[in-house]
Amino acid sequence: MKVVFTYLPIRLKEITEIYLKYSIENLNNQNIIPLIYSDKDYLKHTNLKYEWILFEIDEKYKRNTLWSYAKLKVLSIINFSFIHLDNDLIVNDFNKLQNIIDGNKLNLGYKHPLTENQMIDFTEIYKKYSNIPLKFNELNNTCIIASDDFNNVNKAYSDVIKIIDSNYEFFTKRYNDIPPITLNQQYLNLYFNNINYLFNENPSFENLNINGICHMAEKNMITSFIKNKSLI
Repeated sequence: MKVVFTYLPIRLKEITEIYLKYSIENLNNQNIIPLIYSDKDYLKHTNLKYEWILFEIDEKYKRNTLWSYAKLKVLSIINFSFIHLDNDLIVNDFNKLQNIIDGNKLNLGYKHPLTENQMIDFTEIYKKYSNIPLKFNELNNTCIIASDDFNNVNKAYSDVIKIIDSNYEFFTKRYNDIPPITLNQQYLNLYFNNINYLFNENPSFENLNINGICHMAEKNMITSFIKNKSLI
């Protein structure tokens, strides 16, 4: 499986860049050269080893409410087994992550329960653009997506891209403070019955050494991270 990042200006922020640099350095130390899909080679002035793939999206998709569009677009066309890591992950020991990935299943970061109100909101928002039944009692977190079955991932996210393209104005607004594009995280359930959730909860900074990886969902944790790590 090749390690993949999607890295576009809308997601390019100082803190995220620190995470990404640190992760790629650790991957390189384990003889892994990741792929980065982006419109420019943002890390070319570093000594990091990676393969840069020119990947551009239309300017109209570079909006905060469409935060994952570039990632979805890449995963709709990828043609090899892959491990996609979000840019707000910290990779410390990649071997620990590889050891819990099951190549025969779709692997996702984790899933979390929704409140009763969230379930109602997600269900109602989803009904505004799809008649295909999809349950929202829990929500996938796709901070990590890994699969040998890239064809099925292609199909899932090609469908999502078509839905977004044909309902563009709808997806540029928040509904009950939910960007509708968030629902793409659950869409994979329509294509995969057998999902391997890598973690029982959001892998946190506190158990970084146990998991080998951490999802920095709370960006203000950067202070703790800087105090404890040597950054490039």
